[in-house]
Amino acid sequence: MSPMIPGHGCSRRALLGVLPMTAAAALAGCSWTRSPREPATIPVTTTADDALRRSAVESEQGLLVAYDRAILAYPSVAATLRVVRAHHAEHVSRLLAATTAAPDGPSPAVTVASTPDVATSAPATMAALLKLERGAAASLRAQCLAASASLAPLLASIRAAETAHGELLAPLVG
Repeated sequence: MSPMIPGHGCSRRALLGVLPMTAAAALAGCSWTRSPREPATIPVTTTADDALRRSAVESEQGLLVAYDRAILAYPSVAATLRVVRAHHAEHVSRLLAATTAAPDGPSPAVTVASTPDVATSAPATMAALLKLERGAAASLRAQCLAASASLAPLLASIRAAETAHGELLAPLVG
């Protein structure tokens, strides 16, 4: 039995099931609901949102490093990997653009140890990338639940992309 959200009569699972659709509707509606002369409203972020955003940026930067290594090592699948890598670069851009507070300190360091060892084989490297994508999607799911209403749709959108990347990589595993 899934835990119920007190006072709402729906389960967390049901809420998560509609989150991607809600996020897509919210993102789609944002672009044309405001007239060009109205200033954009800057959402107020919390310290928790800043930490979630920073974590997501670090994860995306780690994925960028992993894809860079795989692209250099395996030219036969580089075209596919470049497309996914471009998505991750876009994710970083959107996450950084969503930051309303000035970043505290230098840019987060990328943990290269978590990237796949490309010296093995193409299928093993693709399996490692697939594992990284699935791990990122799982992490973003948890982050969506902890994020504010202004950050959750962006994280949900990135989570959906990570899930799609996994589907794209699965046939390359061999």
